[in-house]
Amino acid sequence: MSKVILLNVDHFIIMLLKRIALFLLVFLFIVSCKSAKHDDVLAKDTLDLSYSESPIELSVNNVKVVRDYAYASHQNNQFDIFLPKSDEPTPLVIYIHGGGFINGEKERAYEYYEPEISELLDAGIAFATIGYRFLQDGERGVIDCMSDSKYALQFIRHHASSFNIDPERIGSFGQSAGAGTSLWLGFNDDMAIQSEDPVLEESTRLKAIGAIATQATYDIMRWEEVFSEHTIDMSRIPPVMMDQLVQFYGITDSKLIETPELIAYRQSVDMLALMTPDDPPIFVYNEAKDGMPLFTDPQHHPLHAKYLKIYADQVGVEHDVSAPALGIEGSGKSIVEFFVGIL
Repeated sequence: MSKVILLNVDHFIIMLLKRIALFLLVFLFIVSCKSAKHDDVLAKDTLDLSYSESPIELSVNNVKVVRDYAYASHQNNQFDIFLPKSDEPTPLVIYIHGGGFINGEKERAYEYYEPEISELLDAGIAFATIGYRFLQDGERGVIDCMSDSKYALQFIRHHASSFNIDPERIGSFGQSAGAGTSLWLGFNDDMAIQSEDPVLEESTRLKAIGAIATQATYDIMRWEEVFSEHTIDMSRIPPVMMDQLVQFYGITDSKLIETPELIAYRQSVDMLALMTPDDPPIFVYNEAKDGMPLFTDPQHHPLHAKYLKIYADQVGVEHDVSAPALGIEGSGKSIVEFFVGIL
């Protein structure tokens, strides 16, 4: 009788061990599948980079340079990126060129900021300069232009490991249209969305913003407020300027400016209204002279810098604003010192 009991116990133990073994095999199979899938995703997201000679003279050694990398399909959708040698992921500063959203090229960074590029690289900060579509290339006006810069930011962030970039430490700056775009990116809430395109799921938030000769808002009708010291009446702006507005917003008739759809559009590109306390620090510099805007340069008038400071003070956004013609003196830091201190 005891022999039968022992046999039954042995049989039970053997069956239990077999089930455990089967469970382990299934578990290992699932883990290996997940690992293979993860490796496959990594393989798809790893860029095959080819390096070029630097287009400018650098004071820093061991910098890898990628030229004319296409991040989207339009011919302007390219960027150059300078990668300092580092064992750890580095911060990144992205430059967005100006040109009124109708011209310009990423190479303007080399014309205006060659010394600053070397200074950033020497501080261990990577540098990128990007191109984007112009007003004449899109259908939705300035939103298309700025959305390209948004996508370039998301593309680089999505491939951060390929560039050895720290995705949490990215700043952006530019001149004129590039400055306004940087403010638009920085003041918006995160514009990541669920999408079949994984790039669009990346965050658009920045760590720091630089704006040189910027516009305060792309709701142009609000410039009456910005220029209120000079009593500009935007309801009586010249027909030529109104024609420019039509192109700026991607519409066909100036009468559409006050429709609900266009008011919503204007609000979506109103950097002043988008500013909230959780936005990153801003560096604003404008060396232009004061004067009647319509007789000087309304796009780059120092009052734009003043109004950014007014709103930053009200909202509680950290800022370093300089507009000497209006008696506004900042910290005296350079834009490189600004980024180095934050990134």
